[in-house]
Amino acid sequence: MEESDFPTPLDPDIARWAADLDANAREFFNERAGIREYDGGLSRADAELEAMNDVLHWLIRQP
Repeated sequence: MEESDFPTPLDPDIARWAADLDANAREFFNERAGIREYDGGLSRADAELEAMNDVLHWLIRQP
């Protein structure tokens, strides 16, 4: 998936942060945001914030 294929996060700070992610981390971010929004019932903005936290924790655990 090309970077331009990813939806732009609503929050400008999260959008800038997400733009620096590699493709795998960005895909994980979008997947987590979608799950939290559609399955978790969060607003898109809240889902993106929670997804950012998911990615940060995931990145910490990477070698």
